[in-house]
Amino acid sequence: PGFAQQDFEVNIMTGGASGTYIQIGRDIATLAEATGRPVVAVESAGSLENLQAVRKRRLTQFGIVQSDVLDFIRAFRNEDRDMRALVRNTRMAFPLYNEEVHIVVRKSAGYQSLADLSGKAVAVGLPDSGTNLTTTFLFEVAHVQPQYRLYLSAKESLDALRAGEIDAFVYVAGAPTKLLVDTSAGDDLALLAATGSELSDYYGTSTVKAGTYPWLTADITTYAVRAVLMTYDYDRMRNAYYAASCDAVSEISYLIYKNIESLKEVGHPKWQQVDLDADVPGWERGQCVEDALNGNYQPVYINTVQLAPEDC
Repeated sequence: PGFAQQDFEVNIMTGGASGTYIQIGRDIATLAEATGRPVVAVESAGSLENLQAVRKRRLTQFGIVQSDVLDFIRAFRNEDRDMRALVRNTRMAFPLYNEEVHIVVRKSAGYQSLADLSGKAVAVGLPDSGTNLTTTFLFEVAHVQPQYRLYLSAKESLDALRAGEIDAFVYVAGAPTKLLVDTSAGDDLALLAATGSELSDYYGTSTVKAGTYPWLTADITTYAVRAVLMTYDYDRMRNAYYAASCDAVSEISYLIYKNIESLKEVGHPKWQQVDLDADVPGWERGQCVEDALNGNYQPVYINTVQLAPEDC
């Protein structure tokens, strides 16, 4: 049987349930659904899974990815066949916002810098997550050698820290992130500040303001990476499935671009930092996105498309 229009979906790969990516994805979904286009913000392990899904997974047109993950792939794609495959035909849709590298410790431990985590037990994020790659890179450059690395989700990491099972965890997410907002003023928690110059070639900084989290009583400057909305460069001439997917990418891109001020007003606070025209070195916008930014673009709603099984 043919692949009917009602089976066509738009999916955005995001992150964990308590993170910022999924809230950004839901904001886009809410915007799209107001026009009659269902969009699903899909929970995921994070950046690497998201990029892999955009590259390979059917009915997955968008994924949110950390810029340092993109830099890592760009740096190694010439030597690594898997990396080359990962970036083939993946493109940028829009740059989003800065994500803070939350290095969470117990306040009572008195840790002052990354160097204090050498010899300690640190949760470093799930495999295939951007947090895991960022942590690996941070520790490598800063010469930090934890005694134990635990591959836990952000929620598992917070629970383990509270239980005294680990000494710290790293969580890359745009502040305020729900996981840490949903805490208490009396919690024995603190953030490590960005210190030293060895990481400045790779990471910018961002300030998490006092009061962002109930227990955060002073501004903290931490490392930052940019979140990027990635897509696939669908060739609409290839088949009906690719044409429908390109139409969907154009349509969602158009909605984001035209409604950015509304997103800044009613969406997650991180939208207020978004510059959709900012440059992301080494990455081009997809043609289906460029089509949407053409002044003559009119949204195409897929009402009658019948896609044959071989098209998808």
